[in-house]
Amino acid sequence: MTRSRGMAGTLLGLMLAGLALAAPRPYAAANGSATFEHRVRVVNVRGTIAGVTAQVQLDPADLAATRGSVTVPLSELKTGIGLRDRHAQGEVALNTARYPNATFVLEKLTGGRLLEGQTLNTTASGRLTVKATTRPVSVPVKATLRGGRVEVSTQFKFNPYDFDVRYPGSSDSVTVGVTFTLAATP
Repeated sequence: MTRSRGMAGTLLGLMLAGLALAAPRPYAAANGSATFEHRVRVVNVRGTIAGVTAQVQLDPADLAATRGSVTVPLSELKTGIGLRDRHAQGEVALNTARYPNATFVLEKLTGGRLLEGQTLNTTASGRLTVKATTRPVSVPVKATLRGGRVEVSTQFKFNPYDFDVRYPGSSDSVTVGVTFTLAATP
């Protein structure tokens, strides 16, 4: 009887260890990037934003369990023209002195599993906050597992007026692309 309890305890321990491995783990990304394209009057303005970060709880075998957030430092916006950058970051448009970041909080990721070397197309749903205004959004996401790291990218459009971003002469559509690589954290 003692031997069978020992085996049962060992089996239970192995099962619990397997469950712990399958549970979402913390992942983080630093030094990601964002791109944007936006029409102001007749000029198509393109730019970049460096320093995108992400913090997520991720299980590559069960993406539906993923939760987390992505932060885009709007104060790092660059269009190649300093005066235009300062106007975009100013009070009328993004007001980065008061609201330096845009944040996406992930509430739901469509299911599936990441397999080494394969790209999975999924949809991330959550809340996007720009300039203290929060709205629900769903965006397409591509994720690729490579050597334990997850490469993530998305491209989507939104209306800046929905977030109280009102630059004179600007259009009602901004195309945004975001890329970063997640690595497991201890």
